[in-house]
Amino acid sequence: MQREELLAWLTLNASGLSVDRQLRLLEVFGRPEAVLAAPDEDLKAVPGIEAIHVRKLREAQAGPALDDAEKKLADLGATVVGITHADYPAALKEIPLPPPMLFVQGELRAQEPAVAIVGTRKCTPYGRQMARRLGYDIAARGLTIVSGMALGIDAEAHEGALEAGGRTLAVLGCGLDITYPPQHKSLRERIAAQGAVLTELPFGAEPTRDQFPRRNRIISGLAMGVIVVEAPDGSGALITATYAGEHGREVMAVPGDVTRAESAGCNSLIRDGATLVRCAEDVLEALNFTPETLPARPAGPSAEGLPPDEAAVYENLAGETKTVDDLVVATGLEAPRIMAALMMLEVKGLVRRFGGGTYARTER
Repeated sequence: MQREELLAWLTLNASGLSVDRQLRLLEVFGRPEAVLAAPDEDLKAVPGIEAIHVRKLREAQAGPALDDAEKKLADLGATVVGITHADYPAALKEIPLPPPMLFVQGELRAQEPAVAIVGTRKCTPYGRQMARRLGYDIAARGLTIVSGMALGIDAEAHEGALEAGGRTLAVLGCGLDITYPPQHKSLRERIAAQGAVLTELPFGAEPTRDQFPRRNRIISGLAMGVIVVEAPDGSGALITATYAGEHGREVMAVPGDVTRAESAGCNSLIRDGATLVRCAEDVLEALNFTPETLPARPAGPSAEGLPPDEAAVYENLAGETKTVDDLVVATGLEAPRIMAALMMLEVKGLVRRFGGGTYARTER
């Protein structure tokens, strides 16, 4: 992208104009450079554009923040993808009010069959297990996993996709120069290396409560369908499900314990017609995938050539989850050696840890 075009996109984004007004200007003038080069009177001739909006554009055009934004893009190794670009996601263009521009760290693709997995931050061990399992199994079949990098269900879905060697996209509710939550710095780096981290918000935008509903429309827009794993009534994940319905996406939910608040939103979605999801096959069937139409599978982690302790632990995790004590009995190894082996197997993406101190293989 030429610098003139980059600065034009950054100016349009920094103007503070609503998504609707930015899209109207691009529809009339075609490119952001043409928007900025147009006389004020021509801009005000666009429906919805008034003198105050033109003033905001001009102030952004003259503002000192553009050089800073350009430097941050370089520091992050990030790019700008405008709605007129060939690599802007085709699915996202279909929704009402798609983001005119995205800040992207990693690789964004125009054509990418994807499934969103969302849910509550305060999830149960069951919810964590289901989110990671679905993320793994769906990614292992060649689909991309989309989520919001939040604590809880989102993080588990991303982790599952990464373990499978698949692609995953994280949509932020803040500027690309902010990692939220901060404890997900390592997760963010792995997502960017194996997919993309993206946002429509300018650098410096804080993760305020009102940003997340806007962010959720992008999560839905990137995906063919949205799976809600756990969500109490009023959860932001249910906003994503609502967007999915409005966008013509498949709405899916994992059933849960009817006595637990974390399952209330999912059970209500199923009652109201959402597809019940127990496993990846339920998702593929709902999205009309067949073995012949699935994308190419990612390579995934390999268990070849493991050191003796890791090989013994891995072999004894076949078929069911086990605790460290179970593995001590099964392998004859001491607990510290078991723990060290489990840690290395987790790093290699071969083993996952669940609630209650239990472990299982990542393969299916």
